[in-house]
Amino acid sequence: MRFLFRALTLVFMVALGEAVGDRMRWTRKEMVEIAGYGELKLSSVILTASLLSSSSDPISGATVGIMCHTGHRRRSKVIKAVTNDFGQFTIDLPSDLHAIPDLDKACSIKPLSVPKPYRCSHKIHRGIKLVSSSNGLRFYTAGNITLH
Repeated sequence: MRFLFRALTLVFMVALGEAVGDRMRWTRKEMVEIAGYGELKLSSVILTASLLSSSSDPISGATVGIMCHTGHRRRSKVIKAVTNDFGQFTIDLPSDLHAIPDLDKACSIKPLSVPKPYRCSHKIHRGIKLVSSSNGLRFYTAGNITLH
């Protein structure tokens, strides 16, 4: 009896789907609006910091990365940025990381590579701190990261 009920339900669903199938086709724009994601960015998470040498000189051309623990895997992918002439960098986190609870506890900054004149111990992990949040825009900072 259960098998018969499931089979009839399946047949009915297929027949109904074919009958209304032509009316149920959406454009890409409509699908993006229905799903709530796509080209329209609903929120932004911006991270800024500065990388300095032990003598407080800015380190330009260094590669830094932010790693966030999502809870699903041991490590998340590393989002990278390169410091400018003033040792500063900005990272716009991908939207799949925006919903991590306690982002400031789950993410940390790490220098990945430092130019030769500044070779020093760059095995530093620096946490991030929420600076401001409004209208779907959150700013975090790691402050000044000094390499020794």
